[in-house]
Amino acid sequence: MAKAGDSFGFIPVSTKLPDSIGMTQDGTKEITQLFDSKVFGFPKPVAFIKYFIKVATATSINDNDIILDFFSGSATTAHAVMQLNAEDGGNRRFICVQLPEVCDEKSEAYKAGYSNICEIGKERIRRAGSRLCENVESKENNSTLRTPNSTLDIGFKVFRLDTSNLKLWDDTPIEGGDLDTLFDRIEEHIDGLKPDRSDADLLYEILLKMGYPLTAGLTALDVDGLTVYKVENGEMLVCLQEGVTAEHIERMAALSPQKIVLAGRCLADSSAKANAFYLLENKGIELKTV
Repeated sequence: MAKAGDSFGFIPVSTKLPDSIGMTQDGTKEITQLFDSKVFGFPKPVAFIKYFIKVATATSINDNDIILDFFSGSATTAHAVMQLNAEDGGNRRFICVQLPEVCDEKSEAYKAGYSNICEIGKERIRRAGSRLCENVESKENNSTLRTPNSTLDIGFKVFRLDTSNLKLWDDTPIEGGDLDTLFDRIEEHIDGLKPDRSDADLLYEILLKMGYPLTAGLTALDVDGLTVYKVENGEMLVCLQEGVTAEHIERMAALSPQKIVLAGRCLADSSAKANAFYLLENKGIELKTV
């Protein structure tokens, strides 16, 4: 029906849900078939979540709808997004958030090796993705069952909230001019990175601190034996390996980034750091160290 003026309204979606969306027992059956055991009780059926996603999102492969589930449980939403993409050729993505709620020691999930709900969700995404790819491949071998999306993306990243990877300076007042304590603190900060963290941990913290999303494109490059990460289209380069020399810096600069980020431990010596600073300053490239 036309509204007043030149604008037209949209036909509302019926609030009567179709019978095909299933019930909780269908969700339980789905996850039991995936895991060969009942690792999660009464999850929502995939068809139910898929129905709402289809109503609310576009189907064009050129669109990039993001579906957020802030209480993801067993990751039914991720499963539904991948399945719908496989069916209609969409390019939807998902973000699933879940507290690591501990599984009861008497539960089938715990006995199967899943200590918390997050572990169940991650494994479900892996298994559901593999099964969807198998279905796509089998349907491609039969022209009457060809699916719209034969290059289904089932990849995903997992992030866990934690403290910073960078050491915090201990600014507790030192009583009585205790120089030994001061020197110990300085010695502790020669390497400003926590020893129990990986390069991947630091890399993603750098992305966030530099204003990039966790979904930013990363490409690993080999620069004279060093692994250098190109962010997005090369506007920023990140190197966390030790032994960076002036020659390495020149090679990185030749890639024309706007910014180069190095871990403080990376530079071979103080001379390399000074040379890097002046070389990049002359080329208009910003140097950051962490």
